[in-house]
Amino acid sequence: MRRVNAVLSGLGNIGSRFIGVLDRKRDVLRDKYDLDVCLVAAADVEGGAVAPDGLDLARVAGLRGTSIGTLGRPGLTILDILREVDADIFFEATPVNLKTGEPGLSAIRAALGRGMHVVTTNKGPLALAYGELRALARASSVQLRHSGAVLGGLPTVNIGQRDLAGATILRVEAQVNLANSYILHQMARGMSYFDAVRSAQEQGCCDKDEALDVEGWDAVIKLVILANSVLGMDAHLDDVQREGIAHLRAEAVLDVRASGRVLKYVAEAAYQENGRYDLRCGLRALPPDHPLAALGPLQMGVVYTSDLYGTISAAIREEEPTPSASSMLRDLLTIYG
Repeated sequence: MRRVNAVLSGLGNIGSRFIGVLDRKRDVLRDKYDLDVCLVAAADVEGGAVAPDGLDLARVAGLRGTSIGTLGRPGLTILDILREVDADIFFEATPVNLKTGEPGLSAIRAALGRGMHVVTTNKGPLALAYGELRALARASSVQLRHSGAVLGGLPTVNIGQRDLAGATILRVEAQVNLANSYILHQMARGMSYFDAVRSAQEQGCCDKDEALDVEGWDAVIKLVILANSVLGMDAHLDDVQREGIAHLRAEAVLDVRASGRVLKYVAEAAYQENGRYDLRCGLRALPPDHPLAALGPLQMGVVYTSDLYGTISAAIREEEPTPSASSMLRDLLTIYG
């Protein structure tokens, strides 16, 4: 039995569900993979807890709304823990910060510097400093995994990195943003833009401040991560041609529908002869036989076109955060499986 000492930062929707998944799958990990995953420390914004023999996973998973500092020490930070605790792997699940990447960026740097594998669902550090973090991981001979940072539970990064091995990827097309997908779906039914945004917020796929979605930034972030991790680019946010949807009128959406096409918000990377890719996030009127055209308003999907494997598409319907949280288990098993 291989014991894996783990540290977690962030106990929100993703982090707490991941701990619940670890608890639920404890016997599977032991019996099938010969792994004993021991959570030796965890922290949130209010405090942290350290237990060399392992924290009670069920108790940690059930803390929602209560700081883990109540099981340890209020005010204990993740950087304090990473300096003090010897661990094999660091799970990072704090909220996205696109301005600085913090607190996730500093914590990931610290963990990689101490020779820990890192698994993260946090798009901020990956969008802002992927090249640096990848170099740190290589220098420490550890892995940086992030399959849940792009399209939640769908193994989008894994398909591109592993299953298209040896191929030149000619095009990536993806429906990556649920809010925009849902808004366009409602507008195709005749709803105004503003009513469609309100409907998406009520449904739960769009934040109260919809700007990150409707201005295209969420899609841009995910496309940059794909470009860097799958396509081998050194892409940045300002390398992506970005179009929002706030200017849309319902009549324009209905006109596309009347023409027999489907209006989708697509993140796209197109291969160029110089070995680079044009990156774009915006509206596309797709023919009905396009794989993305068939996706429902609450689905995400990706289409890879390559020189060796033709066109491969995959999709997911993710109605709550468990699939995204479970991606951290998938990454753990990619490292240790």
